[in-house]
Amino acid sequence: MVIDIHGHLGNINFSQFWQADADQLVKYLKESNTDKLCLSASRAIMYDIYEGNAELDSVLKKYDEFYGYVVVSPTFPETEKELHYLKDNPKFRGVKIHPDYHGYDLSVPSNYRYVDKIADRTPMMLFHVSCMPGTGFSPAATVVSIAKNHPDTKFVLAHCAGLYQNGNYPFFPNMDSLERICDAGLPDNVWIDTAHYLLYAYQTIMAKMVRLAGATHVVFGTDCPLQGSLQMKFAQEAVTTLDIPQTEKDAILFGNAQKILGLV
Repeated sequence: MVIDIHGHLGNINFSQFWQADADQLVKYLKESNTDKLCLSASRAIMYDIYEGNAELDSVLKKYDEFYGYVVVSPTFPETEKELHYLKDNPKFRGVKIHPDYHGYDLSVPSNYRYVDKIADRTPMMLFHVSCMPGTGFSPAATVVSIAKNHPDTKFVLAHCAGLYQNGNYPFFPNMDSLERICDAGLPDNVWIDTAHYLLYAYQTIMAKMVRLAGATHVVFGTDCPLQGSLQMKFAQEAVTTLDIPQTEKDAILFGNAQKILGLV
């Protein structure tokens, strides 16, 4: 079994290469032998929160392959009301937080308080933790700080907790952000997802991620539809070829996601 905890419905960054409707996503799942995909709506992250959440709600009701995230933002505080989807549609499993695209810094007190309050009302949250130069408005340490306030809520830090990729020298990434939070001790309710192409482009990076966080804190995610089903296959292979026990590979590929999404 494979569960991808990090995907998107629709068009990302207006790119014709980074878009997929529900039928295309199902095709990617079949091509990559992925069983389930947990989605946020690109429209909610990039264009209109209300329209995007409603679009995803409709899709979740029609497709068994998907689970979903409700998108909210302190930039638009009234979007807190969108949490009704968590009760109205059981296919919604949690909340997606994306400070970079919504234009706020999670460390600012008012934004921190808003997201901290949201954490009381959802079983899990997926945070965009950026890896690109000039961004990074939801630092991993800040997310972990919120997680410590809510031990019963599950937190996922995307993109290897901020795998840093220098824009001018992209092939010299570092894992400083991940190492810092791991050295301080990851709370039991925090996981790190694998959604970054360098994690399968360079096997040593995936191996280091698992070594730092431990397989019980790593969860499979791809950021699809970026690079399509090939990306999803390569990411799986980066896990299956690790020199770790099969039980740990299974935890990364589906076991941890089942716990996080409340499927077991």
